[in-house]
Amino acid sequence: MNNFKRALPFIMLCAMPFAAENSVAADKAYNSGSSYYLGGGIGYGRMNGEDFTNTNGDLSKSRTSWKALVGVKMNNALSLEGQYLDFGAANRNSDRIQATGWTAGVVLDFFKNSAIAPYGKIGALMWETDHRFNGISRSQNGTDIALGLGLRFAVGDNMAIRTEYERFTMDDTDIDSLSAAFQYNF
Repeated sequence: MNNFKRALPFIMLCAMPFAAENSVAADKAYNSGSSYYLGGGIGYGRMNGEDFTNTNGDLSKSRTSWKALVGVKMNNALSLEGQYLDFGAANRNSDRIQATGWTAGVVLDFFKNSAIAPYGKIGALMWETDHRFNGISRSQNGTDIALGLGLRFAVGDNMAIRTEYERFTMDDTDIDSLSAAFQYNF
């Protein structure tokens, strides 16, 4: 899995020329009248600005996350989107912390007729964490802000690959997430 994570940026760069050749597909994908989309992907996160790698320079397995998303296009530039996120778990001996959340927000597309379309998003994160330290378990939950920027690469009439940077806040903790996801437009 670590090799895949290291290769992911290279894979995305290699996909850019393919996506650029698909401008007709991009036009169909974003303007076909499809109004719903769904998708899913994997990501990698860090807390409070720490390094993305551990002391050995490797990506830590505990920082791998996954998400599922669904959205409805209001028009060619604006969508409403919801996500379920599993931020993963961190374990040390018998101690453990795990976080999950739901987001609800808006996505604003720029240059939607391009095969490579940038977008921004803002919304709310409804989160829950489960802690177990020294044999004592505790749960917390709350609602905070979620922000993101991304690029959508058209790879077919109704398909796209998304790369995203998102920032989530959970009380006093900031989580930065880099992810790649598949999107299918209906």
